[in-house]
Amino acid sequence: MKRSLFPAGLFLLAATLVMPAYAAASAQGSRILNTPHNLSISGGGGAHNVKSTDEARICVFCHTPHHAISEGPLWSRRSNITTYIPYASTTIKANPEQPKGASRLCLSCHDGTVALGVLNNNYQVSGLGKIPYDINPELNANLGVDLSTSHPVSMTYGLSGELHDKSTLQAKGISLSEETFVECNSCHDPHNNQYGNFLVRDTSKEHDLLCRDCHNKSGWDNADSRHRTGGTRYSASVGTQVKADGCRSCHLPHSAQRGVHLLKAATAGAGEESNCLANCHSGASYTNVNSTDIATQIARTYSHKVSLYPGVHEEDEALPLVSTQKHVQCVDCHNPHQAGMQGSPLGDPNPVATPASVAPMVNGPLRGVRGVDLYGSPIGGDGSARYEYEVCFRCHLGSSAAYFKTENSLRPVRLFSTYDEGKRFAIASPSYHPVTNDTVGRTGRSLITALQNTQFRIYCSDCHAPHGSEERFILVQQNADVFPSTATSYPLCFKCHEQLFLLDPTHTPHSSAVNMHQSHVSVNSVPCSACHDPHGIPTLAGSTGNNAAHLINFDTRYTGDAPTYNASLRSCAVAGTCHVGGGTRTY
Repeated sequence: MKRSLFPAGLFLLAATLVMPAYAAASAQGSRILNTPHNLSISGGGGAHNVKSTDEARICVFCHTPHHAISEGPLWSRRSNITTYIPYASTTIKANPEQPKGASRLCLSCHDGTVALGVLNNNYQVSGLGKIPYDINPELNANLGVDLSTSHPVSMTYGLSGELHDKSTLQAKGISLSEETFVECNSCHDPHNNQYGNFLVRDTSKEHDLLCRDCHNKSGWDNADSRHRTGGTRYSASVGTQVKADGCRSCHLPHSAQRGVHLLKAATAGAGEESNCLANCHSGASYTNVNSTDIATQIARTYSHKVSLYPGVHEEDEALPLVSTQKHVQCVDCHNPHQAGMQGSPLGDPNPVATPASVAPMVNGPLRGVRGVDLYGSPIGGDGSARYEYEVCFRCHLGSSAAYFKTENSLRPVRLFSTYDEGKRFAIASPSYHPVTNDTVGRTGRSLITALQNTQFRIYCSDCHAPHGSEERFILVQQNADVFPSTATSYPLCFKCHEQLFLLDPTHTPHSSAVNMHQSHVSVNSVPCSACHDPHGIPTLAGSTGNNAAHLINFDTRYTGDAPTYNASLRSCAVAGTCHVGGGTRTY
C-alpha cells in the first residue's frame, strides 16, 4: 500500500534552487522537469520513455523531507548492494574504493537492482521497473554491480602525473567530492541535462572535451599525431567522426566492451587489438578514416599474430619478456597516445611527416614505447625506446628469445646458434649486420652504389615486415634458404648488395670472392643463407676471428655438424649435402 510522505509542490521549488552556478542554462533540459530524471507522469524523456503511470510529483524519486536515509541529502532511495566490482588495472595509481557519497546515490538507481518506483519506507510508485538495459553503451544507463567496465569512482584525484591540476578542473565546473574524490557528479549533474547525458560540459562539438579536462596524456600533443583529435582542434584529414570523437574513438566512459583501459572492442572481452583493428585500422571500418589497413597485413601467412594473445599484455610488465609472458599485441610496439606520423615509413627520405627517420632512430609510430637496450636492461628515464631495435628486443633478447628456436622447424640450424639477438648483434661479435652498431670495413663493400657512403646503420624493418608478409620470417622480400635452391635471385639480399659485383667476374669492379660466390650461388644453387647468417655471429665458443668473418655461420642442415671457414685463406671444410664426401675447398 502506498504511503505518501511528500508535501505537494515542495520539490518543484527545490529543483530550481539546486542548479549549479557554472551551468549556462538553456531552454531545453536546464531544469529537471525536461530531463529523463523526471520519472513522473509528466516525464518520459530518454531513449526508453521511462515514467510513472500515476505519480505527478517529480522529486519524490530521489528526495524526501522526512525519514530520509543517511547516505545523502534527504535521500529517499536505498541500494540493496553493499559490494560492487570496481574498475581495476595493474597501472592505476588511485585505486578506486567501494562507491560512496554521490556515486552510491546514483547507483541506487543505476546499478539496476532495485525498481525505480521502490522508495524508502515501502513507498512504491506504479509503472516503474528497473532501469532498462541497452546493448548500445552510449544509451545504457543500467551499469550493473560490475563497475569494472566504467570509469572509476570514489578514487583520489591527482595521483597520476598525467592529470590537470585541481584548479583547472574547478574553472571548468568539474567538482571533486571533499575536494579529493572523483565521483559520478564530477562529470554528471543529475538536475541539469542541457548538454545531454547530464554532462557538466558541452561536448556536442568536441565529444572528448570532458575527458581532456582531466586527462593530460604525455606526448599526445605532438603535431604529427593522428590520434590527437577532437572537435575543431585539428585537421580534418583524420576523418570527421574521429575528429569529433577524439578520446572516445577508442574509449568509452561506461559499459566499455573491454574494461581495462575502458576500450571499445568488436565484442565484449576482446583484446586490445580489436580496439585498433576493428575500429580504425581495417582500412574502412571507421567513418572517414584515412588509415593504414593493418588488419589485412596481420592476416597474412606470416605475421605478429596479435589476435592469439588477448589480454596478456600488461603496461608495466617486466622487460625483456620471459617465455611465460610470451605475447605480441599492438601496444607492445605502439603507444597510442604518443604515436604519430613523423618519419613514416622508417628510413624513407620523403616521409608522411618530416623530419625523416634515420636508422636506428625510432620514428613517430614507435614513439613512447618501452624498450630494452643491447645489454638487456630496460631503457632509463621514461623507459621509451630510442632505437627501433630496442622495441624488437622486448621479445627477441634474453630468455624469451629461446621460443623462436622451436617455433619453426624450417629455421636454419646454425653452427654458432642462439636466438638471443643481443648476443648476435653485440659489438664484440665477429661480424654482424649494422643494426645496433655502425658497419665496419667500409672499403670495398659490396653495397649498391647509392648506399656506398650513406648506409652505416640499418633497421630491423629493412628486412622484416613487422605487421605481416607472405614470406617466411616475415621478410619484406623473397630470400630462399633451402638447398638446393630453385631461386634465380635473392631480392632481399640484393636490395642492398650489388648482385653483379658479387656474382659476375666480367663486371667491373667485382668482388675478390666473385668466383666463390658465382660457383656457389649461380652454378650450384646454394642459397645465401647456407653460409651467411643475416643477423650476426653470436659471441660463443669458437665464433672468433677468421672462422666467423663476413657473417659466415654455416647452416648445418647442409654443411654437416663441424664445418670450418678461414677468411684469410678463402677456404672451407664442409661435408653434408654441400660437399659430398667432405674435404677442403679453396676459392
